[in-house]
Amino acid sequence: MEYIQLRVARQILNLGVRDIANVLRVSKAIISKAELGKTRDFLHKYSPALLEFFKLHNVIFPNECCVRYCINETFKKDTQPSNSLTRFQLKAARCIMNLKQYELSKLINIDTGIISRAEQLKNTDYIKPQDKSVILKLHKLFLKHNIDFPDPVSIVYKKV
Repeated sequence: MEYIQLRVARQILNLGVRDIANVLRVSKAIISKAELGKTRDFLHKYSPALLEFFKLHNVIFPNECCVRYCINETFKKDTQPSNSLTRFQLKAARCIMNLKQYELSKLINIDTGIISRAEQLKNTDYIKPQDKSVILKLHKLFLKHNIDFPDPVSIVYKKV
């Protein structure tokens, strides 16, 4: 597990730093530092507990550059319409880029409310803005930053 995966998993599950700190019985400051990569052996010490916690909440890490949201069989991973994004993918990609909602919306010149409403959906819900170009703009931006979506419940990125 990598520090960015910790932050992404926490964000997609709508958990705060305090929530993870409580799980591990450490301070919020330690979690904040860990997410910034400013701790020495935090991940070495706590990865097993974090991996188990996130697995129980349907988030796994197939490798150090991937996050996957594991859901029930009714959601087929191969049914993603072309040029679409799930809430999980949007929130995870925004987190990887370390952008606030308004920063992301400004980058692609859309209303912040579109991002805000999309992130209120369930992780497996597809984002369906009235303006279909929004999804294309998001895909283009994420691809430019080496973020890819091999299926509706996975996000792969290159380390910076």
